[in-house]
Amino acid sequence: MTNLEKIQLCQKIVNQIQEESRRPVCRLRLTREAFFVTGSHLGGVPYVPHDGQIPVDNEGNQLWLCAQINFAQMPHMDGFPESGLLQIFLEDWHFGDFGLEEGPFPAQDYWRAVYYSEIDETVSMEECEGKMTVPWAEAKRSNMPRPANRFDLKDIEEGQDYLWRCPDVPLKVSFQSAEQEAVNDEDFRFERLFAAALTACLPDGDPREFMPYVLEGETPQEQEALDKIRRQMKGGGCKLGGYPNYLQDDPRLYDEGEGWCDCDTLLLQLYDDTYDYPQEGIGGMDLYLNGGPLNFLIRAEDLKNRDFSRVLAQWACT
Repeated sequence: MTNLEKIQLCQKIVNQIQEESRRPVCRLRLTREAFFVTGSHLGGVPYVPHDGQIPVDNEGNQLWLCAQINFAQMPHMDGFPESGLLQIFLEDWHFGDFGLEEGPFPAQDYWRAVYYSEIDETVSMEECEGKMTVPWAEAKRSNMPRPANRFDLKDIEEGQDYLWRCPDVPLKVSFQSAEQEAVNDEDFRFERLFAAALTACLPDGDPREFMPYVLEGETPQEQEALDKIRRQMKGGGCKLGGYPNYLQDDPRLYDEGEGWCDCDTLLLQLYDDTYDYPQEGIGGMDLYLNGGPLNFLIRAEDLKNRDFSRVLAQWACT
């Protein structure tokens, strides 16, 4: 089999497994528009019931709102709630393997997933802001230590400071129409699906010789064909549902009985890739993810039951 024929077979297999693996996805639109405290937004003041408090980490430090999703505002997607409010809180900085702390399942020690099945519309922005031990407006002036590689040297010299993994300013989240997304080659299931499809049409074929990230273009025609396959598999963006993207390995590859592989549904992905997936209204603003994704995955069964105690979280950077 020639190299071009291998690439053409690779294209055929990718077409097949992507067609068979499509699942709903809803992409997020981020703007500087005003929002209510009960609305969907990144950063800023979180919704807190009259008798509630903002979560803290295991050392008692206030956690910061990364994302708040009001499910009633997004289009219908099978398996996702149609009401209620999900919040993701993060510590400003934690040097551990974020989201993958030791335990029977990743503990929510330095971050927290909170879900309210009902929303009290009488709660005001001012009331919730009053429950923050450090106001959002003062976050940039905090003295918490951070690694130097988060900033340009000029910023460090000028004493500028930022919340990591949060937007520069609070951003309103609105939702695009639900669509379908196919599996990409960064998902831990891709290799298994590819191998099975290859065996069905070429029983003696070695999947390692046909994978799109293994093949090389030896001629302009072959390189163009390979580039088409890689563009077809490219993912990214801020979204709910679909398939996660990982600049580093999918952590589910290293499941040793912890149950990580059971987390088959992408709950939320925030991705610092506005060049590839431009977000209207925010220009070049950075979500401070160092060019990578922040992923939260959950078992379909837990999502159906509105149980957010078992969420697999991971951040990866370039």
